[in-house]
Amino acid sequence: MRRTANRVSDTDKCMLTVLHAGWYPPEYNKRTKRINLQGVYMINLLWSVFFVMLLSGCGWNGTPTRSGTDFIPLTSIEITADYSTIARGTSAKLTVKGNHAGLITGDIIDPDQVTWVTSQPGVADFKTSGLPNRVSGLTPGTTILTATVGSVKSTYTLAVSSATVTAVTVTPVAPSVPNGLTQQFAATGTFSDGTTQILTDDVTWASSLLGVGTISDTYGSKGLAQTQTVSVTPTKISATFGIVSGTADMTVTPAALKSIAITPASPSILTLSAGKLTAVGTYTDNTTSDITSQVTWSSSDTSIATISGGTATVLKSGSTTIGASLGTVSQSTSLKATGGNLTGITITPATQTLAKKDAVATTGRISATGTFSNGSLRDITGAVTWTAADTSLATVAVASGTLAWVTAVAVTPKAVPTKVTAASGSLSATATVAVTAPLLQSIALSTTALNPTIGTSAPIAVNATFDDGTTQDVTPFSTWTSSDLTKATIAAGGLGSERVTGVGAGTTTLSATYGGKTVLAPATITVTSRNLLSLTLSPGNVSIGNKALFPVTANYSDVTVDVTNEPTASWLIDTPNVAVLADSVNQPGQVVGVDTGTATLTVTFGGKSQTAKITVTGP
Repeated sequence: MRRTANRVSDTDKCMLTVLHAGWYPPEYNKRTKRINLQGVYMINLLWSVFFVMLLSGCGWNGTPTRSGTDFIPLTSIEITADYSTIARGTSAKLTVKGNHAGLITGDIIDPDQVTWVTSQPGVADFKTSGLPNRVSGLTPGTTILTATVGSVKSTYTLAVSSATVTAVTVTPVAPSVPNGLTQQFAATGTFSDGTTQILTDDVTWASSLLGVGTISDTYGSKGLAQTQTVSVTPTKISATFGIVSGTADMTVTPAALKSIAITPASPSILTLSAGKLTAVGTYTDNTTSDITSQVTWSSSDTSIATISGGTATVLKSGSTTIGASLGTVSQSTSLKATGGNLTGITITPATQTLAKKDAVATTGRISATGTFSNGSLRDITGAVTWTAADTSLATVAVASGTLAWVTAVAVTPKAVPTKVTAASGSLSATATVAVTAPLLQSIALSTTALNPTIGTSAPIAVNATFDDGTTQDVTPFSTWTSSDLTKATIAAGGLGSERVTGVGAGTTTLSATYGGKTVLAPATITVTSRNLLSLTLSPGNVSIGNKALFPVTANYSDVTVDVTNEPTASWLIDTPNVAVLADSVNQPGQVVGVDTGTATLTVTFGGKSQTAKITVTGP
């Protein structure tokens, strides 16, 4: 039986209102009850256009579905079949199409809404479970098939022949199927009368190696093979009809790439900085893999951002489409460049003096700060191009992140400074460096009382004094020793500084050597064992392109210690589209705003973790 909706939809109500409002096509005269045939063709054309527009206004989307045509009466139906004659023991699929008053035709009716009857059930009958529109041939002869939808009927004449099958052909013959995918096989029979017929739903399907691939023999999915395991040995797929069989070989190949996901999705990255994007591939066997280094990356606007190996370098504000492709599979995402465009560069220090005498050559830190169009200021030391005017006198190089050094090579003639330039695009700034040749007189440790807790550290520095009265920090280039490395060690702590780290409870002494001179620490180092209770990290705000410090305090049983600069502290921001770490090595605890929103900053130290909410506002 045809199913009937229990509720009239809004679309149906609209159409029923129009159809029953007393409006008639203009060719019909209500007074004379006569139809004017003159111009009927043009009027009918106009009526068809008007009706389509009317359906659109009533919410009809133009797709002939059963739910969209229930409000228009079904006036006739038509039966079509795969074959008008089928061999005994085979079957054929029947399709019913509806005609709704000539206004909508070709509406394929749900087989469950059709009632089928055969005039000769001994010749052909509907007996395939779950497939009400499939008729099976039983004995040679002819039968009349009747389809009923509601009160509308139609008939179809089907003949069943006595032809016998002589061969079964399975296609595709030798497919290679990536693991995780399916393969639909079809079976075609050749019969004694020279005819051919699709037998996919009539044969018995089997696979010789079930561990390699299986195949369905269930109505509704017959011939659908499912891969199981990659194998160089194919499984033999067989289709049997009576005593005749056909085969095909299915080889299961390694899983193929199905899709690519780019993370983070829709990234926001500050101008003159770089962001890491990751490409993760999903394969046909539903496994995933990081394919960042395998895909081909692209940017639709390289004046805004370039990308290589998943690292996107942003040049100016705007947006660009980032693509990742591998073979025929691709994915893209939109990248937003924030923070404004660079308008100026400042070098710090603007002038400095270094020393070069015999084997002693000093080095000074140098940095660049950018001014941006949104009013923000931020460190761009690692983003600019550094050049020294005369590398025979001084060199400049970025050590890491925001840390750069100028190193003396030779004395500048007549004490005339040489130039060091930081450039980005058409903008640049210049600092001067003078190199003199004084004699190293002495070195000294510059430090406060050092009494670290096990696991914490404290900065320590070496200052060199020369015979011209100048002093320079030579900490990063000194050689350090500890009298007892089981109590304290010295290691680089970022920003070119050195830090004394407590290792075990007790005392030790420190010494430093530079330029052939050695100095002892003015006091012994006492390391204390304490119990770390918790960390304190407070929430805060930062604007786009600017930087804010989020200090962290370690709370011990008897004292609190600022551990923001601890090399062993690790920092993490969960939403890089909102905020990023300025430089976790050289500027620990410093956060830069990327785009408006909130992010969570997490710091871990001494086995304890603490989080804080970061709110990023506009410039």
